[in-house]
Amino acid sequence: MDATRPYDIVAVKNARIAQQDSVAVEEPLEVWIKLFHSGQQAHVQHLMTTMRTPGNDLELVRGWLHAINLIDDEQIHSIRFSGVDTLKGQTSNKVVVTLLPGINLDISKLQRSQYASSSCGVCGQQSIEWMLDDLPTVQSNQRIHLALDKLSSLSLKLSMHQPGFTATGGMHGVALIDQSANIASVFEDVGRHNAMDKLVGANLAILPGKYAVLLSGRVSFEMVQKAARAGISMIIAIGAPTSLAVDLCKAIDIALIGFLKHNQLNIYHGDAQFV
Repeated sequence: MDATRPYDIVAVKNARIAQQDSVAVEEPLEVWIKLFHSGQQAHVQHLMTTMRTPGNDLELVRGWLHAINLIDDEQIHSIRFSGVDTLKGQTSNKVVVTLLPGINLDISKLQRSQYASSSCGVCGQQSIEWMLDDLPTVQSNQRIHLALDKLSSLSLKLSMHQPGFTATGGMHGVALIDQSANIASVFEDVGRHNAMDKLVGANLAILPGKYAVLLSGRVSFEMVQKAARAGISMIIAIGAPTSLAVDLCKAIDIALIGFLKHNQLNIYHGDAQFV
């Protein structure tokens, strides 16, 4: 599945010019869960539908499940595609999460709406308080420390790893940054939260660990929540943080940088983690 799609357009700049433009693809993804009750009888139930950029869908689902703390990774037997359905005239990929036999799950805790947009990772969630339940504390031996003089080049480094954004101008990027301020992994999506879920889902084997995340855009509440759930101790953003993001970083002690530019940045929390 392609992450971008060409469209014939008319670009107007001093003259009318017919040309093609690459646009970021946004399509629905259905997530279903299969449980085995007594007698090995299977029960399949819809969890949520999210709008996302196709690609790395299984990592997105695994990261989303990890972020909401609904299912432990070791309780999952498989995550796989299950054909396609149609949702309001669009092609909708369906992913089925099959749990191991004997796993009991209270899905009523997760009262999500039937639809989550590509711009909101917590839309329809029962409450912010439930999202914050049991957020892990980052251990001191898992905290990353970065030299400030190495951060100014991160914006350029991220742009070099964003083919989707280069083609469309319409995708967010999230990168995993190691202790040498190098990019270890990058994922893109039209939704910030989707890109973060893809990144976390693909890197659960090394998280928690001494890593930071770099965001191509702004920092909102759900991005901090997802970073905290993954045991990431630092968030660096090219855009601005929201007040709730700053408050949450202060409350759970995650270092936060915003407005990263060449030789310019704002530290909102965690000054001691920058050397």
